Amino acid sequence: MRHIAVNPYLPGWEYIPDGEPHVFGDRVYVYGSHDAPEGTAYCPGDYVCWSAPVDDLGAWTFEGVVWRKCDDPENADLAGYGASDVCEGADGRFYLFYFRMLTPEGPIMSVAACDEPAGRYRYVGPICLPSGEKFTGDSGFGMPFDPAALPCDDGGCWLYYGFGAKKAGGRLPVSATEGSFVVRLGDDMHTMAEEPRRLAPGYLQADGTGFEGHSFFEASSIRELDGRYYFVYSSEVGHELCWATMPEPWGPVSYGGVLVSNGDVGLPGHEDEADAVMDLGNNHGGMARIAGIDYIFYHRHTHGAQHARQGCAERIHIDENGSIEQVEITSCGLNCGALPCGRVYAASTCCHLVGPVGAVHYRGDLQISAQHPVVTQEVDAGCVTSARTYVANLCDGASVGWKYFAFTGNEDQVTLEVRGALAGGLSLRLDSPDGTEVVGIEVGEGDAWREVCAAMPAVQGDHAVYLVARGDGSADLSTILFS
Repeated sequence: MRHIAVNPYLPGWEYIPDGEPHVFGDRVYVYGSHDAPEGTAYCPGDYVCWSAPVDDLGAWTFEGVVWRKCDDPENADLAGYGASDVCEGADGRFYLFYFRMLTPEGPIMSVAACDEPAGRYRYVGPICLPSGEKFTGDSGFGMPFDPAALPCDDGGCWLYYGFGAKKAGGRLPVSATEGSFVVRLGDDMHTMAEEPRRLAPGYLQADGTGFEGHSFFEASSIRELDGRYYFVYSSEVGHELCWATMPEPWGPVSYGGVLVSNGDVGLPGHEDEADAVMDLGNNHGGMARIAGIDYIFYHRHTHGAQHARQGCAERIHIDENGSIEQVEITSCGLNCGALPCGRVYAASTCCHLVGPVGAVHYRGDLQISAQHPVVTQEVDAGCVTSARTYVANLCDGASVGWKYFAFTGNEDQVTLEVRGALAGGLSLRLDSPDGTEVVGIEVGEGDAWREVCAAMPAVQGDHAVYLVARGDGSADLSTILFS
């Protein structure tokens, strides 16, 4: 039986940002970096892989660790790895491209190989210039950062990378301002067959290019679909993934538009960051065509921090001209349809979560209010896989929402698992956090998790559901059920 898929698509205790989905055989595999729930820095974990059958995108399997920090012989300090990508070579082997930030030479991209998509990869070597010298940020072809790979049928692959900072300084060298690049690698999959070429412009190169306001910042990703090459990247805006197209793998590249924002910024009614529906932060992901349906994978931010990111996905529609409209973020994602009632859902599947003064955009050392609502978790008996994820700090004026639930008209009760004390309770509304109240739910008082129920009138059809907090105090929310 097909499983129900939700966002985030992996278990709530898993934190795989920068997700690159690839279909190999009859399964889709997701590669990325690896955050920690209480992380204080990006990507501290080893690389792991998850996969699902192409016809059941709610049935994800943990494939295990595919690349440890100690597997790179040059990673003596066991620094964390940044975003990764995998492609299948013409020789039938699978190649994992990754990069390390903390090296004496600056960022370094390297490659490892394996005979299967999710086995233990073995070190091949660093990306090298045609001369055989190691490629660094001082080589004159941009900064080695966020690699993405596209295989060539006749051997080798195209490698995409780069960074588009607005200025150099601090930890950022001049190469970090030069935008994105593409280069062909030879049959050994780590030596350049030619010099890199410039691709999408960074902030300093964007004037007059069509990329103004959405210039390349980071997060290169590449796919070939319907004879077009789609280049996906994170723009100067930070929270959005954009798309561009190319007639050939090396360009020229033309700006297309925004694919997704992890706060829905840019959609009608959410034209600027003040209207964001979730906390904003950096974004990274890739497109995938799975069983004939196109998706964009991206990540969101949790725990009120920048370093605990979770993978989400949404269905996209490519029209006959190859164009893609920005999609909204939802709770149902890979389900390709509203979530059926009669099941208990984690509150952390929410796609709307704002505090009394709105969402925040994580930058630098931003400190958020202790009353700001966040998705977080608790761990039972020290076992991460038993972690309860929940929404914390629902205080007066905060709202949490899910898109969408499929109501049959037979549901007459809503059940919440809550803790804490909220004098005015929670107001359940449909289709908008400013909509008419359907039912008021008393929360009660207590530090332990408990179920609270309320009768509700018959509702039919697919609806967004919102809970708006009212009164003194605050509550945490663990699950929601319509029955």
